[in-house]
Amino acid sequence: MGALSKLFLMVVVGSLALAQIAPSCGGEEQTIVGWVQRKFPFPAKNAYMIQINNVEYEVPDDFYLEVKVGDLVKYEKGIWTIVKKAGTG
Repeated sequence: MGALSKLFLMVVVGSLALAQIAPSCGGEEQTIVGWVQRKFPFPAKNAYMIQINNVEYEVPDDFYLEVKVGDLVKYEKGIWTIVKKAGTG
């Protein structure tokens, strides 16, 4: 195999690996579903946060006021919703 062929192959393999690591450019937002572990204001950003699966997410003020620790929530297409309230069967 020639040096140029090897270089081309390395570029293709590297591009494929990078495509797996880098987020999609298609504008798709991920869907998040999980139980709220905690909620707290974040004054430095003038924002409200909730924690799901040890990851912190910024949420709108009205959702923050409605959601409680223990609620099952979902984020899809830019909208936060409560799927199941804490303590309900």
